[in-house]
Amino acid sequence: MSDEPQLLTEQEAAKFIRVSVFALRAWRWRKKDGPAYFKLGSCVRYEISSLNAYLKRRLVDPAMSQKAQPGRRRRVRRAA
Repeated sequence: MSDEPQLLTEQEAAKFIRVSVFALRAWRWRKKDGPAYFKLGSCVRYEISSLNAYLKRRLVDPAMSQKAQPGRRRRVRRAA
């Protein structure tokens, strides 16, 4: 096996993590959330290991999320 990273295009990366290309572009534009990427001139490439790491960071364990949120907060309406 080679140590060279396997780079995917936007389309390939979107298909890999099952989101739209527009979602990847929006994440890059907002500079928030989203997987790490390479910028090669005008080309954007994603490394498979970065996509896998992104998916692992987004994993939600239902048992843990219930402990973190003991009760549901109600929205308080202000009087006009």
